[in-house]
Amino acid sequence: MGGLLYKDFVSVNQINKVKLTWILTGLTILFIGLRIAFPGTADMEVFLAENEDGEIVNLIDTFFFTTLGAFIIGTLGLMNNWIAKLVELDDKNKIRGYIRALPLDKNAYIASKYIFMAVSAYVFMSIYYIWTVSGLAFCREGLMADNISIIGSFIPVFIGIALLLTAIELPLFILLGKEKAMLIKTAFLMLIAFAVIGFLLFGDLVWIEQHLDITAFMKWCEKYKMEVALTVMLSPVFVLAFYYGSYRITCHFAAKEDKS
Repeated sequence: MGGLLYKDFVSVNQINKVKLTWILTGLTILFIGLRIAFPGTADMEVFLAENEDGEIVNLIDTFFFTTLGAFIIGTLGLMNNWIAKLVELDDKNKIRGYIRALPLDKNAYIASKYIFMAVSAYVFMSIYYIWTVSGLAFCREGLMADNISIIGSFIPVFIGIALLLTAIELPLFILLGKEKAMLIKTAFLMLIAFAVIGFLLFGDLVWIEQHLDITAFMKWCEKYKMEVALTVMLSPVFVLAFYYGSYRITCHFAAKEDKS
């Protein structure tokens, strides 16, 4: 099992001949260094602005808030792309057939994929918390500090969504192969895209303008603080149960495939 996990790590740790671990480490150090060098608590008038509610906002804090959000979205997308990459490399190098010939548990290959993605999610979650704490440490009190705190409180939800997508996509790639799985995934994404386009053309855009407000969302979270906290606390239980169920289902159909 350890060898299979290491193989997967080596497969995804290379991006244009640069180690991903070094990239993540460098970005984290750079983010912390810039946050220390440009604290939002410093009253530098050139970076201060007044929002619609009359609150003074430091534009430096806005930059770090935006960077944090972009980093989370980008790395979650990166992790999602690993699903296809892991299976594609194994099929290309005929590793799956070689592993089946080894004296390993019949589900070891499938388990290694699920464990690797779960460990990756945990590592990224830890990095997100480091960025969030660093962003808050030198942030001016007010809107941006509240926004960063909200992102921090929803980190388990973001990771949960990533694991849910993994639990849905991984069986497709393992059982059907990359080409068929990508066809299904692309068709589903196109369906969503057409639905969004249709809503933008014929939907009620005024409703979006009225409800797509970060300040209103913050007030909603504050109003239903207990419900939000309970959802965040219970979501990992549901996600892990669904994740394990996905693993068992994949093993079941993979066993049938081997017999046939």
